[in-house]
Parts: sequence; C-alpha cells; structure tokens
Amino acid sequence: MAPSDLSDSGPVTLKTIAEEIGVSVTTVARALKGGERISDDMVAKVKETANRLGYVRNLDGMKLRTGQTLVIMAFLSFSNEEEIGDSGSIGLLNGIHRRFAGSEYAVRAMPVAMEENGLEKIKEVMKGRNADGFILDHTVPDDSRVNFLIDENVPFVTFGQTLRGQDHAYFDLDNEFAAYQGTKSLIDQGYRKIALLDADRRYFFVGKRLDGYRRALADAGIALDPALIRHIDFDAAKARDAAMELAELGAEAFVCVNELVFLGARAGVRRTLGARAEQAGFSLRSGTNLGAYIGTPLNNSYFSRQEAGWNLADLLLKRIAGDPVPDCQRICKTELRIHDGLTQ
Repeated sequence: MAPSDLSDSGPVTLKTIAEEIGVSVTTVARALKGGERISDDMVAKVKETANRLGYVRNLDGMKLRTGQTLVIMAFLSFSNEEEIGDSGSIGLLNGIHRRFAGSEYAVRAMPVAMEENGLEKIKEVMKGRNADGFILDHTVPDDSRVNFLIDENVPFVTFGQTLRGQDHAYFDLDNEFAAYQGTKSLIDQGYRKIALLDADRRYFFVGKRLDGYRRALADAGIALDPALIRHIDFDAAKARDAAMELAELGAEAFVCVNELVFLGARAGVRRTLGARAEQAGFSLRSGTNLGAYIGTPLNNSYFSRQEAGWNLADLLLKRIAGDPVPDCQRICKTELRIHDGLTQ
C-alpha cells in the first residue's frame, strides 16, 4: 500500500503499519512501546514507517482499555520564604521532566507547604483515579502518605527514607555522610567550635545528619555541645537570628542544611562579628554551585538536584513497570567541593 492510498482510508493504526512493512501487529506494538525482544533495526524501521504514515497513538482508547491515566503527580514541598527564594523544587522538577521526556507520561506538580504533608490531596487524586504514580519529598519516619499508598498498592517513590523503607521505592542522599563530610571539612581547616543549623527534627533525614555531625566531632576528639545545635524552618531570617545567637556563644563555624540557611547564617554572623566574620567557616549540603559565586569561603557537600529528580522519575518508572521494591531504592553520596571565596 503506497502512502498516497492512505489519505481517505481513515486513521493510521498498528495494523496499517504492520501491513506496510510485512510484520505482525505484536511486533509493531512492541517496537513502538520500547523494543522489548525486538531488534534495534526493526524498532527503527517501525518508528520510521509510523512517522512516515502519520501514525498518532490513540491515548484515550488506551486509557479506556488499561485504566491508566499516563499522569504522574509530584507532591513537592516549598518554602514560604520570599526574600531569597528556594530553587530546590525547581531543580527536582527539571530532573523529573528530563527523565519522563519521550515517555508517554505527563508530570503534574502539586506544591505542598512545608507545614503540610499533602495526604488529603493525595486521597483526592486517588479517589478521582487521576494519576498512575506519585513522587513525594520531605519524608518523616512514620509517614502517613507512605502508609496510605502502600496500603492502596499504588506505585510511588519518595525523596527520602522512612521506617517502612523496605516496603517502598526511594531515592535518598547519604545524609549522615554529607553532614560528616561537611563537619570534618571544617575540622580539617582548623575549626573546633562548630555549630549545626539544620531542619526540623520531624524529618527522617535530620536524624541522619545529626549522627554524621556527632560522629565527625567524636572522631576529632571534640566534645558535643548541644547549645551549638539549632533546628529551624527553611527560612533565611530564622537562620540569621539563630546564627547571631550561636556567634554570641562563640561558634567559629557553621554546618548548614541548605542554601537558604547558609545565606541567612552568613548574614547573622556578619551582623554579630563585623570584620571578624571573615574568619568564620561554613559548610552546607547543596544541589547548586552557589559557592563559586558568593565571595565567601565555603565547603559544599554537593549533589545535583536535577540528578536527584532524574533518579526519582527513573525509579518510579521501574515500579510502574513492575520491578521489585529492592531494585527501586538508591542512596547516593555527596561530592565535597571546596570554594576559596574567589568568584569565578
């Protein structure tokens, strides 16, 4: 059948493509879906033919047949801080979209305030059968969202672990290692009185960071001083105020949980110490290369937020495809980047 013969014969179907190149409909379907058990040459031939004939997949029909929505819901936390802004969720979304590009899935982001967990919104989505899978962040040890989705047998992945980590897919950073790395880097630079500015202790990762901070101090023979530990919201102003108090207590260096906290802490140290602030040390866990541009010496435990988003999406696709939970869990270590304060 020549292409010109197709103009008045209705929509191009899998059968149309199969007849055009002399293969089975099953072969065409497999080639267009991803090429399982099909040669690369055949996949290329099928896709070329489909494009040439103007094939458009009938997603509505497929949704009716399978019950799938081809929608992924990303419930991502955001900070109410407006003075500096928080690029964390944007970086994650960029990575998530990058992984889903070229797939059949559309990603819809649902912002969730830090003080919320989004469970009721998840239940609404589930009730309307409006998503095939979920991406969640900022997990707590006994996470009601995780418990609900496990009970409902819905594919999902979390950015962070929980006490039920053996039961679900997750991507996480080795937060104990990151805090150990950041604290040790300051110790190696000669600091002894090192403060920790971290997130609320309700989050699972914060306990891990506390362990890393304590271990680095213990390895160096430095006694833990609880007065040098602050747990605050992701808020630059609150970090500034906490750092001012810590500087008054004699803190020489600051281990910060993220960019917002670091920027606030730096302002607080400068306000309290004046010219002596240049002697203070800082480390943070970050998904950006901020340290290269701010003119302050900084030790950065780095892992790309976009790469984190890519990993989350990749693991969710594996779960949707039926891969077992243990094969859908990843923990990555941060890379230490030392910035000397000279902007690039």
